[in-house]
Amino acid sequence: MNQPIPNHLKTAYKDCQQIAAAHYENFPVASLLLPSESRNHIAALYAFARTADDFADEDKYEGRRLQEINRWEKGLLAASKNQKAPLMLLAFANTLKIFRIPLLLPLNLLKAYRMDLTQKRYKTWQDVFYYCKHSANPVGRMVLYIAGIREEKLHRYSDSICTGLQLINFWQDTAIDLGRDRIYYPQTELKKAGVQEKDLLKLKSSPAIRTLIKNAVDYTDSSFQKGYPLLTQVSGRLRWELRATYLGGQGILNKIRKMDYNVLQNRPTWTALDKVSLAFKALLG
Repeated sequence: MNQPIPNHLKTAYKDCQQIAAAHYENFPVASLLLPSESRNHIAALYAFARTADDFADEDKYEGRRLQEINRWEKGLLAASKNQKAPLMLLAFANTLKIFRIPLLLPLNLLKAYRMDLTQKRYKTWQDVFYYCKHSANPVGRMVLYIAGIREEKLHRYSDSICTGLQLINFWQDTAIDLGRDRIYYPQTELKKAGVQEKDLLKLKSSPAIRTLIKNAVDYTDSSFQKGYPLLTQVSGRLRWELRATYLGGQGILNKIRKMDYNVLQNRPTWTALDKVSLAFKALLG
């Protein structure tokens, strides 16, 4: 799959690398742990998703969010047919073509961003999982395609990890999401913990809210671990990258536990030292 990049796309892939580097968050993105021939393609995937996510979340797109997401989808469809489109999308479409990645996967991502514009509450875990199926799982599957892995069993393990990562991001960003009037904790879980929506929206921790978050963290950890076999069935630098990603997710769960589940006042993040430690742990297994 190590095909030469057309000259007119080299600048586009470089721009994608810069977007990935500028938005480094908790988990490795196009990192040095990956084979060099994969980094451009992972960066193109990340840039595509990051840009669409910004349309759904960033203040500057208020009032035209759906229009921008629809424009992004139209551009992707045009790029996939070698028609005129933004260079970033031409680069990403080139990646999709090289690795024979189903177009449905990035289209599912865009569906999730549209859901963010209209769905602010989730009744059950199954409803949350349906969102994750579109928002997170396609990313993991595309990464595996780029790595040349097409076995469905391994893709299902990836789904478990990616769903776990999405849930971890929800709990990490609880306060941010509440500020956008989004509650990703299932309503059935609120009821079980004795928490009302108005309690969460006050952004003040309480024993009941900490119980809600603890239950969500424990549930996520259990679900996350179902994907662990993937780490044992891939090799080379991809294994290092997946280890770092997995450890990053587990690390955030542990940070939430250490802060006694008070994510309303404090957002758990990785320090520079944490990131160095994470890379060493991934390399050492």
